[in-house]
Amino acid sequence: YPFGLFAVPMSSVVRLHASAGTSGRSTVFGYTKRDVDTWSELMARSLVAAGLTKNEIRRLPRLLANVHIWILVLLFTGGFFLHYPQLLPFIGQIDPDSFLYLTRHSVGRLIMLLPVTYTALVFGLRPGLVSLLLAIAIIIPNIFVTDTVTADDIIEIIGIIIIGLVVNLWLESYETDKKHRQQAYLKMETAQRELQRMQQNLRFYLKQITIAQEDERRRIAQELHDDTAQDLIVISRAIDRFVTKNPNLGEDNLAELEEMQNHINRTLSEVRRFAQDLRPSVLDDLGLIPALEWLIPDLSKHFGINIDIDVNGEIRRFAPETELVLFRIVQESLRNVGKHAQATKAWVYIDFGKYKATLTVKDNGKGFLLPERVGDLAALGKLGLTGMQERAQL
Repeated sequence: YPFGLFAVPMSSVVRLHASAGTSGRSTVFGYTKRDVDTWSELMARSLVAAGLTKNEIRRLPRLLANVHIWILVLLFTGGFFLHYPQLLPFIGQIDPDSFLYLTRHSVGRLIMLLPVTYTALVFGLRPGLVSLLLAIAIIIPNIFVTDTVTADDIIEIIGIIIIGLVVNLWLESYETDKKHRQQAYLKMETAQRELQRMQQNLRFYLKQITIAQEDERRRIAQELHDDTAQDLIVISRAIDRFVTKNPNLGEDNLAELEEMQNHINRTLSEVRRFAQDLRPSVLDDLGLIPALEWLIPDLSKHFGINIDIDVNGEIRRFAPETELVLFRIVQESLRNVGKHAQATKAWVYIDFGKYKATLTVKDNGKGFLLPERVGDLAALGKLGLTGMQERAQL
């Protein structure tokens, strides 16, 4: 919020409108240049359809700009004639106590606050102060026109001056505060866009690093399988041939050669297992489920825990990148179970739905307390879980 549902990037937005937010949150609308041009053409067509000519359309902005001036003229005129009723004889027929039991002059003085407030609200502080001076200039001569001047008249005039100043200052502070809020909002919006851009760049870099890491794993696994493993097989076969060609070797020599061959065979098994851990070829060739069916017995034997896999629904293949991410998450999860959970049993559930697939890894181990935010896992030293989260996000 408020730009998450925009269909265009913020760089294409040239105008922002927002509702008042009376329901709790303002609704923000963004307009591109094309949107503004479309609305302009729509309004022009509507005005022409209503009968406006080109000349009237040219005069329309000036007329609208003068509307506020005409409102002020009407307000000042009304207040003026209430102060000087002798200029309009019919006003004298009005009951002086007919409005809130106030005299006509008191009503006129209160009405003079309207143009002062309106000027300050529309045009700002300085025009508002000028409007206040004009109102006082209309009120003051009335004191000398009347036969008697009471203390109430003086108090009312002073009250009008104070209220006018307070209204002007309050509206000015409101506009200043509004301007500051708008500036703060724009700064927050700019910072938010910059943060989103940095997060997008970070995700892109992490994705590239992950891709490079997997490519390097594939390369190392291939070299271990094609070079190192084959060399160990050649050495093992060479020992067999040497023993076959030399039947007169002593038992001590034969025992030493046999122990050497056993070491080579164990190393060969470890190299093959290491190559499979780096990048199992069954994942690329057959897919996720066969790769997990190969992985789970291997980890079960390695950590000495019973691991079951349960697959529900119609099995289907995913994109290679998705299958790799899911495989790594299961692999890392089960390794965490074997290393830290002190569990005796673990379960892997895969549910293939119509539109999604759900992967769940459970165990009967001791568990741990989760932080309030998943992002705090790295600070607690749980880098494996952080890595799984980053893989899922990428």
